[in-house]
Amino acid sequence: MRRTLFLFVLAGLFAVQSATAQPTALVGPTALNPADSTVIENATVLLEGDRIAAVGPSGEVEVPDRATVHDMPDKYVMPGLVDGHVHFFQSGGLYTRPDVIDLRGARPYAEELRRIKERLPDTFRRYLRSGVTSVVDVGGPMWNLDVRARADTTAMAPTVVTAGPLISSVERPSLGEGDPPILQITTPEAARKEVRDQIMAGVDLIKIWYIVGGGETPADYRPVVEATVDEAHNAGVRVAVHATELETARAAVEAGADILVHSVSDQPVDDAFVRLLRENDVLYTPTLVVGERYGETFAQQLDLTLAEHRIGQKDVINSLTDLRTLPDSLVPTGLRRRIQQAPTVPSDTTAMRNLKRLYEAGIDVVAGTDAGNIGTPHGPALIREFELMRTAGLTPREILATATAGGAQLMGRDDLGQIEEGMMADLVVLDRDPFADIQHATSIHRVVKNGTLFAPDRLVPRTPEEVVFQLHNAYNTHDPDAFLDAFADDVEVYRPPNTLVMEGRDTLATQYHPLLDGATNLHSEFRYHTTVGNTFTAHETIRNLPGREAPLSQVFLYRVTDGAIDRAWLVQEE
Repeated sequence: MRRTLFLFVLAGLFAVQSATAQPTALVGPTALNPADSTVIENATVLLEGDRIAAVGPSGEVEVPDRATVHDMPDKYVMPGLVDGHVHFFQSGGLYTRPDVIDLRGARPYAEELRRIKERLPDTFRRYLRSGVTSVVDVGGPMWNLDVRARADTTAMAPTVVTAGPLISSVERPSLGEGDPPILQITTPEAARKEVRDQIMAGVDLIKIWYIVGGGETPADYRPVVEATVDEAHNAGVRVAVHATELETARAAVEAGADILVHSVSDQPVDDAFVRLLRENDVLYTPTLVVGERYGETFAQQLDLTLAEHRIGQKDVINSLTDLRTLPDSLVPTGLRRRIQQAPTVPSDTTAMRNLKRLYEAGIDVVAGTDAGNIGTPHGPALIREFELMRTAGLTPREILATATAGGAQLMGRDDLGQIEEGMMADLVVLDRDPFADIQHATSIHRVVKNGTLFAPDRLVPRTPEEVVFQLHNAYNTHDPDAFLDAFADDVEVYRPPNTLVMEGRDTLATQYHPLLDGATNLHSEFRYHTTVGNTFTAHETIRNLPGREAPLSQVFLYRVTDGAIDRAWLVQEE
């Protein structure tokens, strides 16, 4: 009786809260629902609390007098994006996977983890700034649960669904540090116990790392996979599997896997595999970007998007070019040789063809990046994934459906991923139509999380540090467009004290486009930097300038106004 009374009172409190919540109305945008191709021009989206109360043509939606009204003509509103494959225990920087490239002599792994945890609130904000309102962390240390709890209690954070440590066929001792993200489990009995322990701790998913080594077959580890899936399913928990080879992926699905978290990339999928996925309602996350970015980083041929340069964490991106300056004792000889050769890094066309075939066969695809791996920054990496999905043959609307309704399906949520009455008020408002061009998904005007509107600069302010480090990273990745994007149109460059030597971004472009387009090993290092007010001062050393053997040392001052450099003073030292 007491419990019934408590629930009755609680329901009453929720009803009162809903009735008294300050409504918010987005009036005039074009509402886009990628899942079913619905387009409503001159729409009104009414929000109450953290829910969508109504959506429809403006003439049909009544806006309460007490509502806060945001007039948004010529804007576009769609569901918030979901990145269906991330790892919060990884930074996206060069030092984050010592099991892949061991650079602990330059940065101890414990220090890397400390930095990751320290910048977590910033990582959350950069997801929202990218339009990503929900993420699925498909495996990491048990402190993943702390990440989820922190996100749940942080206003500027995406919704987090998470798995725990990966149940793996191989060990990765260099990632240990007391709370390992990957556990080698060799027997079905041990797998069942680990599954029970993780479910008791509160994970949302179970993850298997199904790695088949030389001289092995998928059958060797299948008993552990089957036991893991059976134990998880008995508790009503789904299982995600890393299996990138066709036969391993086939074995995983036959064993009952619910989600394949990567593309099949070793060979084209066959008809039997397509039928197997369809018959078992398997979700397929292609993660096309992550392999490309490992290749680009290890060749030092990084080709980041403008969104990644603008929104990505600047210290993380800065680390990706450290391979040029680290001592030879830390960099494997073969990798150093590869950097000197500066090869072109091709995209994975097998994975792309498989994605296209599976999508056309009706397999449920979920967009995901594997963010946190080397070269794949948290937040804006999803834009590069979209570009690769477009190259594979999906339309912008189809891509956005995989990152909205598809992501909600992966999360196990039926109240996300669409603009409909009763859905969560997680939305993105854009300046340009993303159905016309997937690049327009970067034209973010506002992000709505749990019914609260955030301007982009509130999430990630364009501080002097943000702007100048964007310029610095673009210089080191030889990206003239991202470099010039840091400057105002009317920028002026002076020699001290006040001799004007260059004026206008277009003038800068005539100098820096040829320099950066033709660069191979050009690299700048900040030896010292500080910020006073809106002025950023640094002493830098530039190596491998064309036509110059000795490094160039210089001091510069950049004044940043309204998120762009509008004045620069430069002193060179020979």
